[in-house]
Amino acid sequence: MFGSAILDTAIGLIFVYLIVSLIVSAANELLAAVFRWRSQNLLLGIQQLLQDPSMTGLATRFYEHPLIQGLASKGSKPSYIPSRTFALALLDIVSPVTPASNRTLDDLKAGIEKLPTSLQVTFRVLLDEAGHDIEHFKTQLENWFNNTMERVSGWYKRKTQAIQLALALAIVALGNVDSVRITRSLSGVNSPLRDSIKDAAHSLVEAGLPQGPPGAQLSAATEAIGNLALPIGWANGGFGPTTILGWLITALAASLGAPFWFDLLNKFVNVRASGKAPEEEPKSPKEVPVPEPPGG
Repeated sequence: MFGSAILDTAIGLIFVYLIVSLIVSAANELLAAVFRWRSQNLLLGIQQLLQDPSMTGLATRFYEHPLIQGLASKGSKPSYIPSRTFALALLDIVSPVTPASNRTLDDLKAGIEKLPTSLQVTFRVLLDEAGHDIEHFKTQLENWFNNTMERVSGWYKRKTQAIQLALALAIVALGNVDSVRITRSLSGVNSPLRDSIKDAAHSLVEAGLPQGPPGAQLSAATEAIGNLALPIGWANGGFGPTTILGWLITALAASLGAPFWFDLLNKFVNVRASGKAPEEEPKSPKEVPVPEPPGG
């Protein structure tokens, strides 16, 4: 009984962290869409790649190319560019194809000579690596782009992690989601909250993480946490000596992300299910043989 109570308390806490993580993630996605963080991050990567931080040269021409403009709505920049599209657009800028003739190796070399000196070195190295073959050169441009985008993705990931932590702190403080107070409520003797969260956790594991746009995920997460009588919010408790500690614990946990907590919740729910002893059917009394009477 004692062990199952501890396990149910852990399931309850993980469930709360999962729901808060979903809210933080959805809020982050909404902000990213509004402020176009992905397209801005990609723009910084293209500026570095094409060595045009002021957007006065090759990077501007690149974004004005029809292949790139077709990836975003009018007046905005794309948040994702396929590597093949990058290679084709850049190659067409450096060495345009004319209706009268196909692109030749001499045309490509002449176009490279018009680039800034540092880019000339890069393109010559890539062309030499491609064996002076134009088709292979396209592949080298794709590899060059992909390698740079891996670094750009690292920038965005670090930025997102910092933003998610800040959002988690703000959401947790506004909602007064105190891990210390929640743990006390869950660990109480015969806690009805613990039983209700355990059932909600089972339902969530069976249904899977909420899918769809950030607004739908945010709505599903708030509904899931609103259906439970959790000791959160300022109406359910004030500011105590351990409140800030509880906020920090919740915020740090939520910043780990919903997939992490969903996987952990799935494992704990499976352990809880496998640890439950099956109900045994009552056995009939064992029959004892009666000795035969003498002389039988």
